[in-house]
Amino acid sequence: MPAYQKYASSLKICFALGLQYQWIDPHTRNQIPHTTAAYWKKHTNADEFIGQNLAREISQNLSDIQNAYHPANAFPLKIFKVYCRLAIKIVNLFSKASIKKTLIDHKKEFIHALDQATPHISYKSIAKLLHISPKTLYHWRTLVRFPCPESPLNLCAKRHPNQATLHEVNTIRAWLKNPDFNHWSIHAIWATAFKTHKTALSKNAWYKYNACLNLRPKANLPKKPKKTPLRAFQINQIWHADITIFKTADGNKYFIYTVLDNFSRRILDWQIHTRVSAKHRLNSIKNALNFAFSSKIPPQLQLVTDAGPENNNSTIKEFLQNSGVQLSIAQVDIPQSNSMMEAFYHTAKYRYLYQKPIQNLQALTLRFQELVHEYNFIKPHYALGIYTPNEVYNGADPNTSHRDIYAQAAIIRRETNKNTNCPLNC
Repeated sequence: MPAYQKYASSLKICFALGLQYQWIDPHTRNQIPHTTAAYWKKHTNADEFIGQNLAREISQNLSDIQNAYHPANAFPLKIFKVYCRLAIKIVNLFSKASIKKTLIDHKKEFIHALDQATPHISYKSIAKLLHISPKTLYHWRTLVRFPCPESPLNLCAKRHPNQATLHEVNTIRAWLKNPDFNHWSIHAIWATAFKTHKTALSKNAWYKYNACLNLRPKANLPKKPKKTPLRAFQINQIWHADITIFKTADGNKYFIYTVLDNFSRRILDWQIHTRVSAKHRLNSIKNALNFAFSSKIPPQLQLVTDAGPENNNSTIKEFLQNSGVQLSIAQVDIPQSNSMMEAFYHTAKYRYLYQKPIQNLQALTLRFQELVHEYNFIKPHYALGIYTPNEVYNGADPNTSHRDIYAQAAIIRRETNKNTNCPLNC
């Protein structure tokens, strides 16, 4: 007796319902003679096996049943429902950003696993489940399938012509790895390279390639609560004055007096003394005024200081009142702090003065003089675009746009990458 006859009753109902291709495996189906199969289809009444009411319900939902058991959805229905509920629950436990970050970190393994599952589930379905756009998944698949060892980002230059050229990436690497710029920010390094025509990439591109290639680790500095900053709209509108303490290797303590312009961030005057004194503070303010103004002082000049005794005293107040300068004590007369001056001292100490031991007053004076010269005239400031404080103080516009240069460089970069000799011929 043929093996299929053992299950004839069950097989008849499959042929009666037209589900023989979904429910009967090919090996068993091929054993059934064509005449027998044709007879079952034509003369078998489903009511004989399952009852009239159930037969009518199956007939009405036959399309849904066929779709559920289509080969593309070959999971057992019960297990599939459990899987869907579990997968959706897991996805909902995590935020969209955390899921995407995890998948990016394990992009290669994820795409390989996804390719193995694509006979059963599409990229679009996975993207919808994970709350990621299908375009992102297809982009990841391209990155994994077509790596290029000749590219710094491991991307084929012909398939991704908008990426930086090898020469541009080598330029970024050389500048960021230069030990002379270890105490500079990435912005300052980029601005100097851009201003000297060593690069035509934007600052954002430098940050991107630094992160991708891990050239310089990001400083993990604590963040302070944001406050409305005190900002001038032109030079010599708001000045900041403050002192800081520095102890040299010989054990002596010195006080550094500084006056700074708010708009340009330029250091207008600095002095180093052995004690806190209103006389030294007054002398530094006079020197700054003599440097900035050859004639009358504008009436809108505001001097911001803290409440230290060297600032908040009758000598300073009387001189400023006679000169027409408005004195504002930080967090007393105005809500803002003297943070711009404090930020300069923080940079001066941690990026310059603390890098090497400073033995005495003479060494401190020399080092601080070098620091101020580099700060004012050489190193572009983050808040000033590609310009140094001295350039902005002398008229340069810190809000200058460089989009035209970026656009022209992008055209050249695209053509360079399109015409590159790709070793993989992809």
